Amino acid sequence: MSFDKQISEIRALCRKLLDEDKTDVILAYTDGDLDDGSLIPIFVRSAEDIWKIKWGDRCWQNLAPYLHGREDRVAIVAKPCDARAIVQYVIENQLDRGKIFIIGVDCPGMTDADGDPRPGCGECTVRVAPEYDKRIEDDRVAIQVTNQGDGTFDRRSLDRFKEEIDKCILCYSCRQACYGCYCKSCFIERDTPDWQPAEIDAGTKMAFHLGRAMHLAGRCVECGACEAACASGVNVRYIISDATDFIEEEYGFKTGMDFDTTQAMLTNKLDDREVGFFGGTEHE
Repeated sequence: MSFDKQISEIRALCRKLLDEDKTDVILAYTDGDLDDGSLIPIFVRSAEDIWKIKWGDRCWQNLAPYLHGREDRVAIVAKPCDARAIVQYVIENQLDRGKIFIIGVDCPGMTDADGDPRPGCGECTVRVAPEYDKRIEDDRVAIQVTNQGDGTFDRRSLDRFKEEIDKCILCYSCRQACYGCYCKSCFIERDTPDWQPAEIDAGTKMAFHLGRAMHLAGRCVECGACEAACASGVNVRYIISDATDFIEEEYGFKTGMDFDTTQAMLTNKLDDREVGFFGGTEHE
């Protein structure tokens, strides 16, 4: 799969932004020396380094977290999931929109070293950045979604959840990889001592994953970083995906699609349906 056209357009735009003093730094991807062939983040501050910028189907990492806390003007090469994360940061007052230039690059899907879809990419339906200052198009991309749910919420069983939890060693890699987990003090650690027992009990692991799923309800951009970071093979993404699908189905809200829509969990309407997460409307 060739990405030469997109690389050329990205480089030309980045050079123009720097030459016209419209940004202080470019946040993009470049070649790395990792065994899996993945591209790594790079900060480009001068036109002389523009040639280092690369793009392809190995740009796995979500670059949006690198924007968090920055005060300078940044232009970012953003996949659709990266762009959605930026939208959420702006909505949550974590970024100044006026200082961010979004180079939205159409994404045909990221693949691993064997050519298989990366976590989150196989079922992704957002192939074009929903918000951008400049779009880099890809003729292979022709899929775009709306903010409407499709009514396919899958209510998985408690047994499935327990099977996944049994694999978890509570290393917090999923939390550290997530764009949305930027709290300086995580809820799960606020009342715990500075040590962990050799065997983490299932209750603690369940509390962490369910608590995190609720904190990300209506905020997950489905980038798959959490699952990709898990060394134990826990499919933690499906837990959050269920909450995400539930909100999209019931409230017609899809995370990070525009700057003007208030996220579902931050609004309250008197005519909202009272639907339990695991189904049933008997209490309405």
